[in-house]
Amino acid sequence: MYYKKLESGKVRFFDTYQTLSGKRKQVTVTLDTASSQSQRQAKNIIAQKIERKLQAEREAYDALHNATIAQVFDVYWETRKREISASYAFREKGQFDTFLNDFDFGNKRIKAISSMELQKFVNFFDKPSTRLEFKRHLVQFFDFAFDLRYIDINEAKRIRIPKVRQTIEQKERHDLKFFTFEEFNEFVDSAKCYIANLRSSYHRELGYRRLLMLEFIFLTGCRYGEAAALEWKNVDILMRDIYIRQSWQINLGKVGPTKNLQSVRHIAIDERTAEILEEMKARSECNFVFATTHHQPFPNGALNKFMKKVGEYGGMAKNPKDFSTHMLRHSHITLLVLAGVPQKVIMDRVGHSNPRTTSEIYTHLISSQKQQAVKVLNDLPRIA
Repeated sequence: MYYKKLESGKVRFFDTYQTLSGKRKQVTVTLDTASSQSQRQAKNIIAQKIERKLQAEREAYDALHNATIAQVFDVYWETRKREISASYAFREKGQFDTFLNDFDFGNKRIKAISSMELQKFVNFFDKPSTRLEFKRHLVQFFDFAFDLRYIDINEAKRIRIPKVRQTIEQKERHDLKFFTFEEFNEFVDSAKCYIANLRSSYHRELGYRRLLMLEFIFLTGCRYGEAAALEWKNVDILMRDIYIRQSWQINLGKVGPTKNLQSVRHIAIDERTAEILEEMKARSECNFVFATTHHQPFPNGALNKFMKKVGEYGGMAKNPKDFSTHMLRHSHITLLVLAGVPQKVIMDRVGHSNPRTTSEIYTHLISSQKQQAVKVLNDLPRIA
């Protein structure tokens, strides 16, 4: 330890120490005099400062190298939950709760986690979509841990998701997960017969409101949440326009933001959709366009169940077990593709942000396309 006098007349004492990483650092303290008593006092104060700095360094080292996955997740989630909607956060947090608590990963040191442990966790789930979703969340979480230097490598990136070999039956079933216009008309006719045979006027009224909502989704391509959260203030029947700016958060039971900013949009409506809105206007007693008699949006599960019952009742050729409100959105986009509507127009209408979603997911080859291909071949000159 050494010291030097300052212009103020006071004395500054200096000493150095070695950090845990091996670096030399300086510590100082300023006292009034350079007396023997002051030197002893300075020595004690500097020793205490050095100990506090070393203790803080040990704690930081321990936090960095011995942190549990749960501890890092708490830091991660503070940021992550601000990036996504409340509804999506509810779902994602539930999946992490499964990972952290149900499978007891929370108490494990994040630096010691292996790709084999993560692979076994993902393999536990049967559905390929569930495996992919868990891998995506884990990769994102461990990327965060890597950026903050909790880990040296992202082991989640090593997770392998087996490619699923699609069977002929699965492909046929996937290709049928939408209605042609004729098939949907058949569904509507079956629904009207089904509703007419319900046991009470209350159930018939509910059934008819459900059918109107399903027709609306088929004709507009709205997501269930967008249709459920649609309010009259965002409907202009005269101008044939609806404004999609919110979505029903089914997990939270309240209105929230749309899936993404691209989903905020105006949709031009046809005459039949305008008629549907007029019919609901005559029935509605609340702010929501499509609501139960208790002024609440229809649960998606109830609509899906209704569609399956109608499909079974009408003896439709398609498997009623596949019927869902999202199938109607598939149908709307597929019909627009078949009609030759430009991809950009379709994306704007249905609120897609990624062109691949439109082109890869919804461009199904249906019978009319197959017949069109045959017609083109038949019109070609015959090969000699």
